[in-house]
Amino acid sequence: MTSIRKMEANKNNASRSTGPRTPGGKLRSCQNSRRHGLATRIEDDPEAKVGIECLTVALARAAAGFERIEQSRILAERHFDLRRIRAARFDVFSTISDFENASLDDFDKALRAMGSISRYQKRAVSKGKQALRKFRAPEASQAATSEGSPRMS
Repeated sequence: MTSIRKMEANKNNASRSTGPRTPGGKLRSCQNSRRHGLATRIEDDPEAKVGIECLTVALARAAAGFERIEQSRILAERHFDLRRIRAARFDVFSTISDFENASLDDFDKALRAMGSISRYQKRAVSKGKQALRKFRAPEASQAATSEGSPRMS
């Protein structure tokens, strides 16, 4: 059981950590997730949506079954996610206009931004690899059965 003293200390600490209070702080805070746009779902991007549909159809052309078509969609989404991530990386470096005369502070900001972007890249690559393994699974099992079975002549 938590002591009364500890509960009062928790309550006091919680009352001090309520987030930004000034209008400027609230404005900055609400824009945190929009800094590079990578937190938004790729399916919500109207430009990417058309490309995702086309790539899904191309990947799933010879696919049979819901699972294979779904993996095709995931692969297409990851492709467009990675394009968006590369564009965000380019944007970070394009903010440094003069590399030779840039300050260490500029490079420090760029490196921190790259660190946050790399989190999205790792996630996209991981999901893409997982979808690719599932996409190839029927091919691998089919190849193993055809190699292992004796031929009838």
